[in-house]
Amino acid sequence: MADRIVARDLMRTDFQRIQTDQTLGEAMAALRETQREHGIPSALMVVDEHDTFCGMLTARLLIRILVGEGETDDARLLQVASERLKQCVGDALIEGIPVVAPDDRLLTMIRRGITTRLDFVAVVDDGRPVGFAPVTAIFQAVAGMALTLGDEGVRFDR
Repeated sequence: MADRIVARDLMRTDFQRIQTDQTLGEAMAALRETQREHGIPSALMVVDEHDTFCGMLTARLLIRILVGEGETDDARLLQVASERLKQCVGDALIEGIPVVAPDDRLLTMIRRGITTRLDFVAVVDDGRPVGFAPVTAIFQAVAGMALTLGDEGVRFDR
């Protein structure tokens, strides 16, 4: 059964693109608007001028970029974040974003999704973003399979 579930079965296609030359401030505004409209966390696919996938931004990633590491003073933290909002998205992307192809199997999504602490796995076809698979959808697919194993379902032996 797991070999029949592929990324396209779990991916969401309701994402926005953002260009690498746009600012982190514009990315933050786009993420806020998307979450306000849909009421659920979302992702921005970062693309270049040829619509080639360059990375992904989520609220968690954006906070990581804006806040950085090591700041302990609130005023300094806000100053750094404010300055970084003017930075281009392409200059601030975090490496190692998990990526799968639309026909990659569930096991591949699991392996790539658990290597980072991100909410989504990007789905890219021929270099272009086509969607993202929420880690919650991957979990639900695994849980659904585990709970329907065999003809008798799952039994809990004591």
